[in-house]
Amino acid sequence: MDATDSPPPPAAGVPPVRPATALVRALFSAGAEFEKSLQQELSVNPTGLDAMGHLVMSGPLSPGELSRRLDLTTAATTAAIDRLVALGHVTRAPHPTDRRSLLVVPTEASVQRAMSRLAPMIAAVDAVLDDFTDDEQEVIARYLARVVASYGTPVDDDTARPR
Repeated sequence: MDATDSPPPPAAGVPPVRPATALVRALFSAGAEFEKSLQQELSVNPTGLDAMGHLVMSGPLSPGELSRRLDLTTAATTAAIDRLVALGHVTRAPHPTDRRSLLVVPTEASVQRAMSRLAPMIAAVDAVLDDFTDDEQEVIARYLARVVASYGTPVDDDTARPR
């Protein structure tokens, strides 16, 4: 569906929405499908993919920090890390400044494998903005920031600004 298509009629009891709102839903569905295909590509479950996302974006993290970011118990986080180690996606390494602690480190091969799928998609999505003026990009960014906020998720101001 693109911006000129009208959304299908809603199911009984579902309020009608404008095309932009229907497209946001379509975007969520497309994102979920992409995540499923990436999970299959990497042979991970949703928790493993979420963990890998944090590690790829932030670099090595302590198990405690990973547990906090994933909102999991330490036992569940340990199990997730064990699965990722067994698959070759991460290693455990000594913390450089705290000899009692470990870091979970994404392997270069795993990062490259994930980014080979992610980078083209991210570039394609970003390139769509080239079709819009700076003023239009500001409106798009403001709309999307408000959509994110409607879900109760804080918006990072740096990500909501057009380049």
